[in-house]
Amino acid sequence: MSELSANPDLRAIADRISEAQTLLITTHARPDGDGLGSMVALGRLAENAGKTVYLVSDEVPLRYKFLFPDQLPAGMSRFATLAQMADEVVLLDTSSPAQLEPIAEAFVPVHDKTVVLDHHAVGGDVGEVQWVDQHAAATGVMVAELAEVLGWELDLIAAEALMAAIASDTGWLQYANTDGRCLRLTGKLVDVGVRTDKLYHELFQNARLERLKLLSRVLDSLELYCDGRLAVMTVVGEDFAATGAKPGEMENLVNASLEIGTVETAIILVENDENIRVSLRSRDLLDVANIARQFGGGGHRRAAGARVVDSMEVVKDKLIHICQRAFAKVDGEKK
Repeated sequence: MSELSANPDLRAIADRISEAQTLLITTHARPDGDGLGSMVALGRLAENAGKTVYLVSDEVPLRYKFLFPDQLPAGMSRFATLAQMADEVVLLDTSSPAQLEPIAEAFVPVHDKTVVLDHHAVGGDVGEVQWVDQHAAATGVMVAELAEVLGWELDLIAAEALMAAIASDTGWLQYANTDGRCLRLTGKLVDVGVRTDKLYHELFQNARLERLKLLSRVLDSLELYCDGRLAVMTVVGEDFAATGAKPGEMENLVNASLEIGTVETAIILVENDENIRVSLRSRDLLDVANIARQFGGGGHRRAAGARVVDSMEVVKDKLIHICQRAFAKVDGEKK
């Protein structure tokens, strides 16, 4: 038995998927490249294995629509119906009910036939079998390992989707979560035929002008705190109206302030009708997942988020104070 096959959670998920004839595959609300790429790859491989596959997703951001050249996934409103028709429901890149709104309750009646692949620290009891590996650079890595246990061979479509998943969650192999495990997989994907130059263009050089106009306004809002180590940016409804940008085009704008040499932690707050969406990034010093958890959110040590029902100014002030205390604690530990 291989080291992968010896993983009881992975083995259990592989057995259930192998036996299923119909799969529903989905990911979290406001999907990113890892969730969508993992979903496309697993769906493609399952179809190649002769299974019927339903893909269900929240609205697909423009930058990831190239992953769906023929047809976009069914909308979240179809989840309950399709989940009842499926032998197994596969949830990718989250195990947190909070990230499944507005369909979190729809998972309750299908709990016993839901399996989960996730690499985040914060989760919940969404499915009967959950393989959560916080050491995985991306859920796409876990999907590739699941395929290996199942004996499913990668084709070019699945390989491109997996590369998109890895590239999205590692910042094109720049972030600290990039490890030998994902690099070895990346080599295999290139061997299958993935053109990294083509994929880079699709992911990072294919934006609309409206996104760049929004970035300009985001940078105009930038304020530095904690001796330049904390950058805070804000986006309000007027910014979308003035630029024509869409909320789905916000992805990774929080990283822009990390180009400033002194900035260690970056925060962007986005105002919408129901709440304030907070995205946090850290180079190393602060655990932003811990900060996000204080607002009911979660994520990784260096990338996390939350949704907060309060005013922009109140949320902003709370975050600044929390970060100030966190930096003071780190500075105290160094003495």
